[in-house]
Amino acid sequence: MNREFTCETDYDGRTLSAMAKALRKTIRKKQSRRAHIFGWTVAVLGILVNVAGGVNPVTLTALIILIPVLLFEDRLNGYLAKRRLLPGNEHCSSHFYPDHFLAVTGIGKTEFRYDRIQCVTEDENYFVFVIGKNRTQAYDKRKLSGGTAAEFRSFLEEKTGRKVTAV
Repeated sequence: MNREFTCETDYDGRTLSAMAKALRKTIRKKQSRRAHIFGWTVAVLGILVNVAGGVNPVTLTALIILIPVLLFEDRLNGYLAKRRLLPGNEHCSSHFYPDHFLAVTGIGKTEFRYDRIQCVTEDENYFVFVIGKNRTQAYDKRKLSGGTAAEFRSFLEEKTGRKVTAV
C-alpha cells in the first residue's frame, strides 16, 4: 500500500538544535568525541591550575566560556544556524511520495530522492534526515499527517533502506 505523508516544520531554535544534535551523533561522531575529550581535558587542567596556583583571570575567563560551550553545544549550533538561515526558509512543508519527497519553502520547491539520505535519526519531537556533513532536514512529528510516527518511521526505513536511529 502506497502512503502519502505530509509534514509541516518551523525552523526555530529547537528544530535547529535537534538538527545539530543529529549531525553530532552520526556523521560528526568521531570529530565530536575528539573535540569533547580535548575540551574537557583543557577544562580540568584549567580548574587544577586555578586551584593549585591561585586564580588566574585569563584561565578563569577561558573556563567561563569553555564549559557552557561544551554543555550547550547543540543549542549554540542551533542559534548560529538560525542566524544564517535564509529569509523564506523559516517554514517548510514536505510531501513524501513513494519514489521521492518534496520540500516547499518560501524560496521554492526542492525534490529529493530517498537514496540521498545518509541516515535518519529520531528524537521525541523530530525525524531528522542527514543528507551530508553539513546538511540536514528536520520533520516535526507533531505536525505529521497521513499516518502515525511509527508508520512514518517504517515508511522511511523501507524507502531509505536504513534503520532510524534514536538520538
